[in-house]
Amino acid sequence: MFDVEECVRCGICLESCPVIDLSIDQAKEEIENLIAGSSFIVNECATCGTCDLNCPNNLTPMDLIKELKSVHIKELEEKGKISNRVKFLFPFNKPNVFEFYEKEMMSPQEKKNLTKWKSPSKSEELVLLGCAISYTMQHLYTNPTLKRLLERKTFAGGIDFCCGEVYHRIGYPISKSEIEDRLYTRFSELGVKKLILFCSECYEAYKHEYKKISNDFEIISIWEFIAKAIKNGDLKITNKLDFKVAYHDSCVVKKYPELLNYPREILEATGCEIIELEHNRINALCCGAAVGLSGRDQMEKVRKKRFDEIKETGSKYIINTCPGCISSFGLDSRIQRRKYKVLSVLELLRMSCGEKIDVFKNIVDLNTIVSKVMEMRRNENINS
Repeated sequence: MFDVEECVRCGICLESCPVIDLSIDQAKEEIENLIAGSSFIVNECATCGTCDLNCPNNLTPMDLIKELKSVHIKELEEKGKISNRVKFLFPFNKPNVFEFYEKEMMSPQEKKNLTKWKSPSKSEELVLLGCAISYTMQHLYTNPTLKRLLERKTFAGGIDFCCGEVYHRIGYPISKSEIEDRLYTRFSELGVKKLILFCSECYEAYKHEYKKISNDFEIISIWEFIAKAIKNGDLKITNKLDFKVAYHDSCVVKKYPELLNYPREILEATGCEIIELEHNRINALCCGAAVGLSGRDQMEKVRKKRFDEIKETGSKYIINTCPGCISSFGLDSRIQRRKYKVLSVLELLRMSCGEKIDVFKNIVDLNTIVSKVMEMRRNENINS
């Protein structure tokens, strides 16, 4: 909760925003407007949390913005102004992209994997894959390197294990307590004591949004698990990579040093040279996806700004840890035309362990999904 009485209206929080360019005087004015209950910031904010991290008084202006954003989004929803195209990306919506992929596009082996992950056996240690890896990006886990490292561990995935973080971050009206209670009960029934998380959004949800879960379960990220496995020799780097990579920090990792540092340690172990973007770490710039509700113009503005920073590095590799960012970059026409490789840290790890991978797989798969969805909609229009 944002403490209005403690705020000195210095504007430093909003001036630091990498998405919205404000002078210090404009920032002072807009923090006043936010406190008063109305500011254009609400519509253009990517809810990345940079303002919280730069507040000199350790306040949380993001809480204030999210409260106002929630009211705004509720009004848009009531007026029917949130398009079905946007809601199709939300995991609890019906229909949604994940269940569409499961029904229309999954291979028999992918369906077999998902069925197993939906009903995990009891275990004190549970590996949570997250929505994207469970459905559209199974290759990030189902490969020799990761399966060998995580063999004999119990995995969970599917919509029933979705943390719902995307709803909390954009202020979409949904019951946080219901999601937390459902997940807490499920973990408890499975006898879980430790959660290993593939997804940074899941990490944010369990560490920040769901205090009951973070208090009662040990939580670590897959990046910490892998980095420590490399250090202690459980994972061998056999094929040092010798190229430069442009590294992008996703919005939710900013407040967690472990999510900023462990992926970089892994990349350094692979032999890659990391080129930091102009906006990085706690001041990293959104990929553009988080401002999608504000409209295509705002999303394009942010995407172009980030693309220009990537182009400045001279690298053709865009590397990050977030499936959402991979999707956003992979569907950017500028990135496709210039044949950038959009990859997870996990894929460079696989290459450094001797695997051969298709460096354009993410982009090709994303385009295939979009084409299938568009075909479905055309058929619906024809039959309606």
